[in-house]
Amino acid sequence: MLSIRRILFPTDFSDGARRAFPQAAHLADWHDADLHILNVTGRHRHDHHEETTANFPIATDTLTKWLRRPEKSVRGANWPDLEALPITQEQVESAEPAERILAYAEDEAIDLIVMGTHGRRGVDRMLFGSVTEEVVRKAPCPTLTVRADADVAPDQAVRRVLAPVDFSDASRSAVRHAKEIALTYGAEIDLLHVVEEPFYPPAYGLGETGFPTDKVIGSVEDELADLARSEVGYEHVMIEARTGEPSREILNYIDENEVDLTVIASHGRTGLDRMLIGSVAERVVRQSPTPVFVAKPDRAALVSSDAAEADSARD
Repeated sequence: MLSIRRILFPTDFSDGARRAFPQAAHLADWHDADLHILNVTGRHRHDHHEETTANFPIATDTLTKWLRRPEKSVRGANWPDLEALPITQEQVESAEPAERILAYAEDEAIDLIVMGTHGRRGVDRMLFGSVTEEVVRKAPCPTLTVRADADVAPDQAVRRVLAPVDFSDASRSAVRHAKEIALTYGAEIDLLHVVEEPFYPPAYGLGETGFPTDKVIGSVEDELADLARSEVGYEHVMIEARTGEPSREILNYIDENEVDLTVIASHGRTGLDRMLIGSVAERVVRQSPTPVFVAKPDRAALVSSDAAEADSARD
């Protein structure tokens, strides 16, 4: 099972942030985790003076009252009992919101960050979007992002989880996370691999290569089936191999198959590459109409030690 003890929910008091809250609250409730709610105020906000005058320092129940307010943007959300959740609330001043969120995650040993991909409209929306992307790239733990402009607010009603696979160790780690997340929600899992069609300049003189062939697609589907047996280990796993540009095909698959949540891996490397989540994952995070869980195989993992040992034993 997933090992989640502390969840961080950064908020800018926007409808976009509120849409992400049901995921954070449900996961905290399901895993008996502490929920940390953090608001970063500072010079990055055009209404910094008015906000700090009105809201700083934060009152004990300011954030939970804000989250309980009935809004059309959260219709259908099935709230857990917030009174029963162990909630830590904090508001801090900083001109660099992403850095402050990341520092908080490090200091408090956060296991999962849940946040919206955009905040308010105009300049603030652009700023909060860049904040989220920076947090996803540099976070010391997995992240779960929710787009602010989704047609329907996401709640805990997740029935289908997609795990895009490139057969790397990083994507195998993402599949393990997808399995445990699916078990949390009682959802089915889809495994998808996209075979990129190579482009050869005319100077190569190769003409029509006919790649990828049906044999290649069949081989990929066989590998996906093996992966489903070894890493997921239960029925109702859908597998599919497609051709095309990976991020575009992943987004098409989400739209065509009513996927509720996507679990994708970041790069599993160190150094500079650790700061990058990869163009495919970044585009999916930015454009997916449904929540995206980004696994960090080079950092903290949420798969419990028992599950990891079982996986090792199978290998």
